[in-house]
Amino acid sequence: METASYSKKDLILEKATTMFTEYGIHSLSMDDVANACGVSKRTIYKYYQNKADLIDQIITKKIETFKNSIEDITMNSENAVVELHRFFKLYKVVISSYTPTLIRDIKRYNLQISLKFSRINNDIILPFVYNNIEKGQVEGLYKEQLNQEDLSESILNMLNYIFTDDSVTDIENVHKTLDFFGKLLMHRLVTLKGLESLNALNL
Repeated sequence: METASYSKKDLILEKATTMFTEYGIHSLSMDDVANACGVSKRTIYKYYQNKADLIDQIITKKIETFKNSIEDITMNSENAVVELHRFFKLYKVVISSYTPTLIRDIKRYNLQISLKFSRINNDIILPFVYNNIEKGQVEGLYKEQLNQEDLSESILNMLNYIFTDDSVTDIENVHKTLDFFGKLLMHRLVTLKGLESLNALNL
């Protein structure tokens, strides 16, 4: 019985995530979610207190998935160059999972949810980039004179500039921009030894 309950909760969360991603938060109601899931609204409220709670859990799940993916990249990359390359590939996938409407609605819907979403930068991306630079320097793949703190902030600012609600209207162009920025950045970071790793990645 408990397994069935959990699976139904996950089904609602998965369906709601797809719907809110496509249509935004404001235009959809709990009735819409219930109809799409083929359950009563009472069933929805059995697992989620209200619409704000459902949205909060959707954002929480997205953050957890992203964090786990970052940890997997960190643990399973043979060096810092490969690690950073895989990060940019992941970031492209993440950006593709958001629509302009959803990004705007997240910022406007609820202050707590908006703040949780914005913490992805400082709590996940910034530490990853900082540690990647340190790792690359220790491995001799990145230049020693790089300032980890300043460079990490600059990279984060550039990613924020690229990933906006307006930019994701043309996802193909965003991907091209990220590819260009990633290649430019990594060529700026690496030593001659690191260049060998870049060449192996065809970058």
